[in-house]
Amino acid sequence: MDSYNYKIGEAASKLATSIRSIRYYEEEGLLTPVRTKRGTRLYSEKHIARLSIILRLTQLGFSIESIRNIAQLRENSQTGDESSTLVDKHLSGALAAINKQMKELERLKKEIKKSMNIVRQCRGCTNLPGTKGCPDCPVIANRNQIELLNLVWDTE
Repeated sequence: MDSYNYKIGEAASKLATSIRSIRYYEEEGLLTPVRTKRGTRLYSEKHIARLSIILRLTQLGFSIESIRNIAQLRENSQTGDESSTLVDKHLSGALAAINKQMKELERLKKEIKKSMNIVRQCRGCTNLPGTKGCPDCPVIANRNQIELLNLVWDTE
């Protein structure tokens, strides 16, 4: 039998999250704490582990709906085979999305590094920043090749 050692505030503190977040995940059906006769929520180590992965997934951009789908696949299946197939399919889709995002993040990382190298060339420049104040600026010269520089520099 599980030990319910944590009240909601203690669980929130242990996970470095807010009480409101934990209540929200409960409202969304992702977590069901034990309640005392007076209504105090109590959590076990299993609850803490479940909350930990929920928090990680939300911080990484997974939607509540997606997390709920993962959480409910096994309990909504009729057989182990069915649940295994559904979980595998869902996690494979999540992995594909993560791989796509990682490629985009790697591309952005390279662009940020290139942008930093260009912007650093402006150190020590006494010209007014902008197209009018510094028409020969290296940022201007590289805006067409490095998209991020269009955010850094003026739009004139």
